[in-house]
Amino acid sequence: MTQLDLARRVPVSRTTIAGVETGRQCPDRVFWQRCESALGTGGELLTGYDDYRRLKQQLDQERADAAQRARWGEVEDHMPPPGTRDVPVADAGRLPGVVGAVGGADGRGGLTAAVQLAGVVAAGGDGVGDEDVVTLAAVSDGRVVSLRVSRRALLELAAGVVTLPAVTAMDVPRSSAVDPAVVDYFAQLRAFLVRADDRLGGLTVLSTVEQQIALIAALRRQARGKLRDRLVSTQARWSEFAGWLADDLGDRTAGERWLDRAGSLAQEADDQEFWAYVLARRAQRMVPTSDEDRVAVLARAALRLPGTPALVRAFAAVQQAHGSVAQGDVSGFQAAIERAHSLVADASPTSGDDSLGSFCTRPYLAAQEGEGWLRLRQPDKAIGSFTAAVNEWPERYRRERGVYLSRTAHAYLAASEPGHAATVAAEALTVATTTGSARVRRDVAALAQKLEPFRGQRDVRHLLDQLATVG
Repeated sequence: MTQLDLARRVPVSRTTIAGVETGRQCPDRVFWQRCESALGTGGELLTGYDDYRRLKQQLDQERADAAQRARWGEVEDHMPPPGTRDVPVADAGRLPGVVGAVGGADGRGGLTAAVQLAGVVAAGGDGVGDEDVVTLAAVSDGRVVSLRVSRRALLELAAGVVTLPAVTAMDVPRSSAVDPAVVDYFAQLRAFLVRADDRLGGLTVLSTVEQQIALIAALRRQARGKLRDRLVSTQARWSEFAGWLADDLGDRTAGERWLDRAGSLAQEADDQEFWAYVLARRAQRMVPTSDEDRVAVLARAALRLPGTPALVRAFAAVQQAHGSVAQGDVSGFQAAIERAHSLVADASPTSGDDSLGSFCTRPYLAAQEGEGWLRLRQPDKAIGSFTAAVNEWPERYRRERGVYLSRTAHAYLAASEPGHAATVAAEALTVATTTGSARVRRDVAALAQKLEPFRGQRDVRHLLDQLATVG
């Protein structure tokens, strides 16, 4: 069988077959299922694909761990075994002006799965190794204390594995001066929690985020001048993050409230970059609603602001593309997507995953293009775009990969392939269960309702049973 013969049976392009043969591409599981049917290989190709995915996930995790070690270094685990109550405490006042408010949530005076962390910062020096120690700063009996833990132990804390002693909730002492370094501390903590959210799910970190917002607000009230403006801008970013978490957990009312707060704070701080980002986020939230006519308007408002970073402009251009879809404007949709691609290609390298718009990558744009084609009722093009996105999606961003797996499944159903839709949706449901994403689960559940007439097919029945099991 020639490459072209196989390509017609799968169906994909001949270039895809050639890319697979030479190892330059590895399409999704549906591709391999179709190859199994076309070539009659008795499951060998699917087994090979599953082995590949497992090994790739392992390699990606090893690379991510190596990158984190390179950034933070190796440290001894200072946390006690699970169930013990004592945590090493560093000198009080080590982090002037940085205090937290955490309290027992389990009736035993300890901190458990509620994950109510105080200000976590990277503290260097004092012989342990610069930037090696994570410090949890809090108020206990009216004084500032620093609870020092390893980053690995902190992740265990976020997962509810270990317990901290109770700490009395207090406001920032009025007599204390606010250290300007707290702005950087909060930026580091937010970046850390963004990564923890993707690994552990939004429910794990939302209460922590809400507490930090209250703490930032308390510090802001004491600060003056430029430091106050920086804290206002910091509070805006944390508020937007809280809105994102609320949306993902299915609470759109809270999500809207937090995003509105973020917008007000950004304007108060005259933070034009972040105000542009908030406008684009507002446009994004309007896409699946009855107010879709506002999408393009909000996107244009974001693009009009001067000095907006290229990646934020790319994010706004994506929303402009969705606005064109709402109007049935195919050429406008394609032009806006191409503009976003150009902006991403020309953007300067970001300083990290927490930079504004850093998620705007080539796979992200491919996924957004797939969403547009799906809504324009061109499912074959949508499948191609979604598949390209999922295949390139970084493994560490599991939840977002789950989002686009689910959307790929919708595209397969729109292309009258319910079996393949169910296969991909089952993988998305596994991601939703792991990360606690109500957004992914809701999308899979909506697909499942449409798949009910095809319950007789084995893959569909398997998905429906899986959905019933997870509740």
